[in-house]
Amino acid sequence: MRDSHDQMIELLDTKSEDNTFSSLIGHTINNEPLRIRFQIETSDYGRLKNILQFRPFENTGVAPYRYFFVFSTRKDHENEGLAFINIRVEQLHNHKEYEFSISRKYISNLLWFNSLKDKKIIEKMIE
Repeated sequence: MRDSHDQMIELLDTKSEDNTFSSLIGHTINNEPLRIRFQIETSDYGRLKNILQFRPFENTGVAPYRYFFVFSTRKDHENEGLAFINIRVEQLHNHKEYEFSISRKYISNLLWFNSLKDKKIIEKMIE
């Protein structure tokens, strides 16, 4: 397990508006921190809400939680469209990785964002 969340994509928020569902992530491209919002499948909205509401540490009211994609995945052999991802959950000095289920499409999006070397292609997604 890593001691730092450096170079990881942070899961920041998920939103439902007019039957459109989106995810907000924090990612750095060329040393520039960016907040990127992109459309997601309806089913991933609920899965992301579960991740972002997960509070495993005892001092839940003391500081905000943060969630980072660790770039570790494994197939869900019972469901072709899903896979398991590891998320680093942090609060203050506490951190631990947990496994969650989400669509393979969502994971592909995160991996694609991570592969970008220039923000030009995603400028319309940047908040």
